[in-house]
Amino acid sequence: MALSALCKADLNSLGRTWVFRGWLIALAISELLTLSGALASGRSGAIPASLVLSMSLQGFLFVWSTFVIFLSAGSVSAESDMVTDGILSRACTRTQYIGAKLISRMGTVLAVYALFGGTSALVCWRYAANDMTPATILTGLGVVALALVLLVALGVAFSVASNNTVFAVIGVFLLWYVASPIFAFLGADYLAPASLARNLPLMLKDLNAPQVVQVTADTKSMTVYFSKKMDSAVVEAPECYAIEAADGQTASVAAVTYDAAANSAILGGLTLKEGANLTLTLRGLRDKGGSPLSAASEVSRVVVQGSEPSAKPAGAKPQRKGPAPAILSCSLTDTSIRLEMNTELDPDEADITANYLVESPPGKTLDVRQAIYRPRTRQVLLAGLALDRESPVRVTMTKVRSATGVEMRPKGSTLTQAQVAVWRYLLGFGGPAVLAALLAMAWFRRRDL
Repeated sequence: MALSALCKADLNSLGRTWVFRGWLIALAISELLTLSGALASGRSGAIPASLVLSMSLQGFLFVWSTFVIFLSAGSVSAESDMVTDGILSRACTRTQYIGAKLISRMGTVLAVYALFGGTSALVCWRYAANDMTPATILTGLGVVALALVLLVALGVAFSVASNNTVFAVIGVFLLWYVASPIFAFLGADYLAPASLARNLPLMLKDLNAPQVVQVTADTKSMTVYFSKKMDSAVVEAPECYAIEAADGQTASVAAVTYDAAANSAILGGLTLKEGANLTLTLRGLRDKGGSPLSAASEVSRVVVQGSEPSAKPAGAKPQRKGPAPAILSCSLTDTSIRLEMNTELDPDEADITANYLVESPPGKTLDVRQAIYRPRTRQVLLAGLALDRESPVRVTMTKVRSATGVEMRPKGSTLTQAQVAVWRYLLGFGGPAVLAALLAMAWFRRRDL
């Protein structure tokens, strides 16, 4: 088939160019230095993984994009004589030729990006202070990959439009690096590489704060289970824990051991009274990525069990049927937040403003002046807020049960609404990439050889 033969021939010619070889060498050296620095700093938990990976990916947008432009903008114009002979002799059609150029150049760039970008993501996930999730990593990698696809499509299109390789390269350079003010003026600043680079750390970072999932206690120890991996250097500090009984007496924590496998902190050296109702206050805890413990989880209450805990703790409420309340989604205005719930709530508890914690940005608490629950639509309206629309907004619900009495669980009690609209980048880069590729094919079919 002519298309596959053209793709193979173009890939072979790419592999022999010093631009491509130099790109691989420079990439390998740069990534080695960046990742080794991340590995060294990650042992002390100094640099978040999202920041290290975003720095690596930004290199493809600002530095390595130069090589991508040279590889794509000279794809057709540099072979004008050979193209004329091949098409006029009917060895291949115009569509097959330009299609092979798009496929081979995009495939080469994406393969190199997948190799080095994937390696960077794996190393950051494993060795740096991880504050990412697999979903956020795939999102960041995918958006940058789509930006590179757009860059290749633009390069091939400019190469078709101009027989001069220098003019084609300059044209793509101006559009990629200098056109940011134009995009901002048109209200589409997300099309500019600078906008994507600025939002990459926020796109990669897991914005959900760690929470306390469960607290258990016996007469000699207390165990705190967390929703995310914690910073062991902080979580094992006894001064971060304060235990107080209902009568005002306190208990001192002698030592703390963090069990990474169970993601729990074991508070030892305690002498507790069986059946006592205790309040545990946590201060200064953070996860491995540096995100502080959710303010809604700073205070927990626990009943001390005997050496062999019973199936039902003393004072526990009977188990109710139905789903546990969970926040499905939220929509924002400048002064309000509308929460969509998965089930009906207890109307008396849902209207209490103290049961809602709003942070914008995460870590900065805002006062909720009014909470209005609408049973028919399963919506909660939080009003009287002053939201920073340029920052993520995190909402946490506490002490709110369903209409059937099921208590809310930590997993569904928090929702973070990031202001980075990923879909805008997907459409903003994907749409023009398809358009540039179609224009390149249409123009090449009509141009004089």
